[in-house]
Amino acid sequence: MKSTYTEKDCLWQQLARSRYPIFLYGTGNGADKILDTCIKFGIPIEGVFASDGFVRSRTFRGMPVQSIGEIEAKYGAEFIVLLAFGTTLSSVWEGIQNIGRRHTLRIPEVPLFGGRLFDFAYYTEHLAQLEAVYALFNDAYSRELFEDMIAFRLTGNPVFLAKTESAADSLASLLDPEGIHTVLDCGAYTGDSAKIFVDVLHPDKILAVEPDPKTFQKLCRYAMEEGRCTVIPIHSAVGERDGVTDFVTAGSRASKAGGNTGGRSGRRVKTGEISCCTIDSLLWGKDSVDLIKLDVEGEEAAALAGAVDTIHTDHPALAVSLYHRTEDLFVLPKMLQELYPSARFYLRRPPCIPAWDLTLYVIP
Repeated sequence: MKSTYTEKDCLWQQLARSRYPIFLYGTGNGADKILDTCIKFGIPIEGVFASDGFVRSRTFRGMPVQSIGEIEAKYGAEFIVLLAFGTTLSSVWEGIQNIGRRHTLRIPEVPLFGGRLFDFAYYTEHLAQLEAVYALFNDAYSRELFEDMIAFRLTGNPVFLAKTESAADSLASLLDPEGIHTVLDCGAYTGDSAKIFVDVLHPDKILAVEPDPKTFQKLCRYAMEEGRCTVIPIHSAVGERDGVTDFVTAGSRASKAGGNTGGRSGRRVKTGEISCCTIDSLLWGKDSVDLIKLDVEGEEAAALAGAVDTIHTDHPALAVSLYHRTEDLFVLPKMLQELYPSARFYLRRPPCIPAWDLTLYVIP
């Protein structure tokens, strides 16, 4: 890799040394995680603010939720903003960038579902593994994006989020539609990724696997309405073995198998059990699969462990999320290299903040 960093580049070290007041922007689960991390490092948080339509009369962790106008009236431009939520909406991102033009804006990266904080100690401890992954990529774009993702996780600087392209563009440039007949979409949600597969790759069949009960109902409605391709909804989690698994349901993308709430709480977060199958058993006796997508909220390694026979037999292309757990950046590429030693590796990310939806494409 081209870039090397020192301890002074680490966001948490910079915040600990800052002489400016620090404010959280957002009041959800992400703000809880960031505030807890700041407490761990002895970083004082001056207050919290929300977008104008969400201020109301309320508090967050004992702090009154303010508007940014109220904070600017008191502090002027000399304060630091820590963004504590994510979005894929360009209009929201434009508003955030506007704040960043007036103040120092940082976006702390805290683990979604597991792993240590990506601070300077973590970076130095795993530098050799990160360099090994960097060497796997087959194009300069992937290598540059990988370096940007490391820099973002370490510094929180939004400048490193600029390198993006749509999922449709990634699929169109990396995969040949002539070779894609059957797709296995694990973590199908309401069918949003399936729609892109149909638009770009024109498969004959999509096996759409979704564990969340409420989301699965929406997926079934999409499957009934999709006239261009046969979409078969499957209500299950995927993992390393068949059986049942703990499941956290939030009625959203945050739902996941494995029982790890990721620090989330509230009335919409419920735990229980759900059926779980391996990809190998799911596909046993069925047509061969040409593309497997894995976006399963931190259970990607378990899902790959349960897909070894399918990968060795069918040699499908893979699209695997690399952002749920801190170690995903190097653990999952290593697993895939061992499964596919001669495959080509590409890294892509669609527009969103923070560095979510980072996807490793493995092309046999």
